[in-house]
Amino acid sequence: MDEPCSALDPTSTNRIEETIHELKKDVTVVIVTHNMQQAHRVSDSCAFFLAGENEPGRIVEADQTEKMFSDPADPRTLDYVSGRFG
Repeated sequence: MDEPCSALDPTSTNRIEETIHELKKDVTVVIVTHNMQQAHRVSDSCAFFLAGENEPGRIVEADQTEKMFSDPADPRTLDYVSGRFG
């Protein structure tokens, strides 16, 4: 899912997130989002990609969601998930 709740109201966003939780019991759900709060709410694991100027995006870090948001290994991940850039 690419930005599954982009431009939705909070009620609709909540319903989509409930659906993601239901689906992930049976299938792997992959979402791409810039919404860090949503990533934190709905994912079990996540990855942070970063692209340089004129360079393709590369994985900076991938781990369990709680670790990525509370104690990431790479300072760029912490900067992004805490809103310092992005």
